[in-house]
Amino acid sequence: MGNAEIKILHVDMSDELQQEVLQVASLASHRYKDDWDIADYIVKEFQKRQEGDWNCIVGDCGYYATRVTYKSNFYFRFSFGNKKMTVFRSP
Repeated sequence: MGNAEIKILHVDMSDELQQEVLQVASLASHRYKDDWDIADYIVKEFQKRQEGDWNCIVGDCGYYATRVTYKSNFYFRFSFGNKKMTVFRSP
């Protein structure tokens, strides 16, 4: 994962899928600087790798709030370096 500190904020996802999300998020964060590009990359990767409709929210750690409806067992909110991310599958 590089040097970025990871902090789990809320999780309703298998350990295996969490690791996959963190790997994709790390790659996206190293490849892109813009939040939209990071989120877009993560969504496109999960649309290829997993079933269903995936969503990603990326924001600054200074201010970040979300309220989403997600499919049970497919929600992960975490901080990664100076970003907070939410990755989830729609119901």
